[in-house]
Amino acid sequence: MKTDFEVGQLVRSVITKDIGRVVHVDRDYYGARQAFKVYGAERGQALRPSSVNGIGPTKDGIRDRVRVRWYTNYSPDCDDLRIFDTALYMDGLDLLLMEEEGEQ
Repeated sequence: MKTDFEVGQLVRSVITKDIGRVVHVDRDYYGARQAFKVYGAERGQALRPSSVNGIGPTKDGIRDRVRVRWYTNYSPDCDDLRIFDTALYMDGLDLLLMEEEGEQ
């Protein structure tokens, strides 16, 4: 199920576990609802564009592109903070919503 991100929500990165706040959302930016499929293909079989025999849903579907202002930097990849951009665009699939206090 697709998460509906809103500006101002707290999120956590699934990849680095960093915490940040959503500053912009581009709705339905990534992905597709359906794709050409090859049903009944056997292992090792060569597939060509003419092999398509159906249309089906995609695994991840449509996802949002979310710009997040990061407050933590748990990733050891970046030792020089001058090159670290604190507001990056992320695939909504790689983010988890955090419950804010008072929400039930």
